[in-house]
Amino acid sequence: MEQHLKKRILGAFVTVVAIAIALPIILEGSRSRLALPSDVPPMPATPDWAHVDDERRVRIELEALNDGQAEESIRMPATPVAQQNETAPTGSQGDRTELDSDNLPLAWTLQLGAFSDEKNAFDLRDTLRAEGYKAYTQKFPGDDLTRVYVGPEMQRSQIEALQKKLRTELKQKDIYIRRYRAES
Repeated sequence: MEQHLKKRILGAFVTVVAIAIALPIILEGSRSRLALPSDVPPMPATPDWAHVDDERRVRIELEALNDGQAEESIRMPATPVAQQNETAPTGSQGDRTELDSDNLPLAWTLQLGAFSDEKNAFDLRDTLRAEGYKAYTQKFPGDDLTRVYVGPEMQRSQIEALQKKLRTELKQKDIYIRRYRAES
């Protein structure tokens, strides 16, 4: 019983000390309103005409989007299904990596097929990826075909070797070299 009494007295003492420390802080409350010094200057006054110009600019941008000009500027060019290997541009120097007239790197990719059923294209892409190839699909707007590509490679000789290897592995003759153009 004596042990139990000591614990109760100790608990009461700790409680009284905690209240004695916390109660003045809570009642005073001045510490919660301490303002921190700031070096940020006040916001300058905005002239009345600034808001009008912003609204007018947004209205012009919305009208430009509505008339189809913006959509036309970002439309992907039509890419036909490859029926033969694409030739290197005149003046290109074999296997040297270089830029074309648009300052884009010359890169090459292989088109393995064009499928009207996306599932078939995705199945072929996934099979190629499982075998370690960099395979991807691309669907162009206004076209019902999903194309399957492997690549890109920066050197034409590498893509030609890959073409030969895939023709023997897949027993497929219609694998064509295309110029790689990144989607934008």
